[in-house]
Amino acid sequence: MSSQFSQKIDAKIQKLHETTMRAEQFDKRLMVLSFAVHSSARFSISDLQENGIDASNSSIRTYLLDLMSVGYVERVTVWTYSATEKAKQLFGVKG
Repeated sequence: MSSQFSQKIDAKIQKLHETTMRAEQFDKRLMVLSFAVHSSARFSISDLQENGIDASNSSIRTYLLDLMSVGYVERVTVWTYSATEKAKQLFGVKG
């Protein structure tokens, strides 16, 4: 197999891996948002982990920051968060 062909295959594999990683990150953000919207109380990173979000504290914090930046989640205290009315409307959940 030629070196050039091997490099093309490696590049395609890398691109596929990156696409898969982006999809997984999107899925986790959606899971966090869904949990937030359906939570009847404020929630913490630990609550998310205990309820099936398989990610590190720092990853979940990043997801929450992303969701806060678009107005779907708000920080209530240093440790707790809640869904905004905007997010609840998106999911059709009455506040």
